[in-house]
Amino acid sequence: MDTNDAYPTESKKRKSVYFPLLLAIIAIGIVLSVVSYTYFLSISSKIDETVRNDLKRQARIEAFQNAQLLESEIQVVSTNAMNTAGRVAILNGEFEEGADSINAAQQSTLEITDRYFWLNQNGKVIWSSAFVGNPEEYDLYKGFDVSDRPYFVNPASNKTPYLSPVIQSPVDKSQRMFIAYPILDNGNFEGVVVASIKADTLGQFVQSKLSPEIESSIGIIDPNGVIIYTANSEFIGENLFGEKVQSAIRPAFASQEQLTEFNDFLRASIEGGSDSKDFSAITGETSTVTYLPVHISTNKENIDNSDQGYHFLTLYLTAPHNVANVVGPLVEQQRNFSVAVIATIAAVTALILYIIITWNRKLELTVKERTASLNEANEQLKIHDKLQTEFINIAAHELRTPVQPLLGIAEQLQADLVKGVEEIKISRPEIEMLSRNAKRLAQLTHDVLEVTRIESNSLTLNKQKVDMNEKIRNVIEDSQSFIEDGQNVTIVFEPSSNTGSVIVEADRSRLFEVLSNLIRNAIKFTKVGLITIRLEQKDGYAEVSVKDTGSGIDPEMFSKLFTKFTTKSERGTGLGLYISKNIVEAHGGRIWAENNPDGKGATFRFTLPMVKNEKPEAKQS
Repeated sequence: MDTNDAYPTESKKRKSVYFPLLLAIIAIGIVLSVVSYTYFLSISSKIDETVRNDLKRQARIEAFQNAQLLESEIQVVSTNAMNTAGRVAILNGEFEEGADSINAAQQSTLEITDRYFWLNQNGKVIWSSAFVGNPEEYDLYKGFDVSDRPYFVNPASNKTPYLSPVIQSPVDKSQRMFIAYPILDNGNFEGVVVASIKADTLGQFVQSKLSPEIESSIGIIDPNGVIIYTANSEFIGENLFGEKVQSAIRPAFASQEQLTEFNDFLRASIEGGSDSKDFSAITGETSTVTYLPVHISTNKENIDNSDQGYHFLTLYLTAPHNVANVVGPLVEQQRNFSVAVIATIAAVTALILYIIITWNRKLELTVKERTASLNEANEQLKIHDKLQTEFINIAAHELRTPVQPLLGIAEQLQADLVKGVEEIKISRPEIEMLSRNAKRLAQLTHDVLEVTRIESNSLTLNKQKVDMNEKIRNVIEDSQSFIEDGQNVTIVFEPSSNTGSVIVEADRSRLFEVLSNLIRNAIKFTKVGLITIRLEQKDGYAEVSVKDTGSGIDPEMFSKLFTKFTTKSERGTGLGLYISKNIVEAHGGRIWAENNPDGKGATFRFTLPMVKNEKPEAKQS
C-alpha cells in the first residue's frame, strides 16, 4: 500500500473524532441557546406579571386615596351648607349677618364650589356669595325666582336635604351639582341654603391631586350614570350608556363580548360598591380601571358616627400598563444574546451563566425594591388611618363636651316656652356657660381649619410692624377670662429691659394665636401658682418665654410635643402647639420648650426676627 494512502486514513480518523465533538458542541450550544431562550421567556413573563401587578396595586392605592379626598371635600361642602342653614342669622332672616355666613361658607370650600346661595320660603334669592364684588349680578338676580328648581322643590316639600344629580345650568350651560339644606325654625320651613359645585371644577381638583409618578386619569359619574367629569370634556353631562358615549368606546374593543363585559362593569359601579379590573383595547394596550363610591352624610348623627350615608358619586381611575417600555429592552437584549450564542458556541456557556447570574441579581433587587416600596406605602396608609381615627375620636369628644351644655340650656328654654311663658329669664352663670362653650366650638373649628391650611401649604401671613410689649399685654388681658373658678393663678409680664419698643414684622392675628395658645396651656396645667411672660432681645431676635409653676411636661411627650394630636390633657385636641410651631417657623423664628430646673412647671419659648429702628404701624381694632 502506498504510504500516501495513509494520510487520507489518518485524516478521516481525526475527522471522525472531531466531527462528533464539533457536533456535540454545536448541539450543546443550540440546546443551551434554546434552554436559555425558553428560560428568558419564562422570566420575562414573570417580570411582566410582577410589573403589571405592581402597577395594579399602585393604581388601586391611588384610586382609594383620591376617592377619600373627594369624599372628604364634598362632605365639608355638605356640612357647611347644613351648618349655615342652622345659623341664627339665617333662621331669623337677618340679611347682613346671614349674607356673611353664606360668604364665609364659600370661602372655606373655594377650591370646589363656585357659590352658595340663600333662598326664602317662596324660592326667591335673598343672597349669593357670587354677589360679592359683582353689583351687576346682584341687581340681576336679587329676588330671582327659582321655586321650580329641584334644589328648592325637594327641601320645601320634604323638609329634608337634597343632593342633586348633575344638572345643566340654563344660564351658562355648565354642568353643576347642588347640595341643598332646608332652613327649619322649630319645624317651620323658612327657605333653603344651597351649595353649587361645577362639574369641571370638581374633576380638575381631583385630577390635580393625582400622583405624577403614575400615568392615570380620573372620571366621575353620578348614581344615574351621568358623566360629571372626564378628560374629554365633550362627554360631560352625557349618560354612560347613551349612544354618544357608547359609540365612542365601541371601537376600542375587539368584540361585542368585551364591550358587554365592560358595560356590565360600569353598571355595577353605579350600585355603590367598589371593584378593579383589567381591560385590553384593540390596540393591545391594557389598562386597570378602578371604581370607588363617594358617600355623603346629610345629618350630624351620621357624620359623628362615621356612617357611610348617601351614595353621591362614583370615582373612576384608569391606569394604562406601559409594560412594554419596562420589559421591552430586556427582551431585545436576550434576543440578541440568543443569536450570539448560536454564532459563538465556544462562549455560549459562559455568556449564559453570566447573563443568568446578572439577571437573577437584577430580578432580586427589583423585587426587593418593589417590596420595600409597597411596605412603605402600606405603613403610610396605616399611619394615615391611625391619624384619621385619632382625629375623629378627639374631635367628636371635643365637640360633645361643649355641645351637651348648649343642648341642655336650649331644651330647658324650649320647655319653658311650651309651658306658655311669655318671657324667659336666663342667669348670668348660664350666659357665661353658653359663651364659654360657644368659644370652645369656635376654637376647635379654627384649629381644624388652621391645620388644613398648614397641611395644604396655604397658610398666608399678613405681616405688619408690631410692638411686642403692647401685643403681649393685650393677650394677657384677653387670657384672664380662661382662669376658671377655683384656680389661684397670677399672670405677670416682664417687658424687655432695653429701652424703646421691641418691633417685629408679623401677622397680628396669628401672633395673637401663638401667644394665646402658650398662655392658655400654662393656665390649663397650673392650678395654683404664677405664670411669668418675659420679653427679651437677643442677637436681633425678640424672644418670648412663658414660664409656669404647674405640672410640667411629661417626659414621654417631649419627642412629639409640637406634633398633631399630642396631649395628656382630658380636654383639647392637641393641635395648639402644632399650629403655633408652624406659625412661628413661617415668620422665620423657632419655638421650643423645657421643664424648669427646680422641677416646678415648664417654660415655652419662641423667637421672631426684630425690625431695627422702626416704629409699629397704627394699631388695628
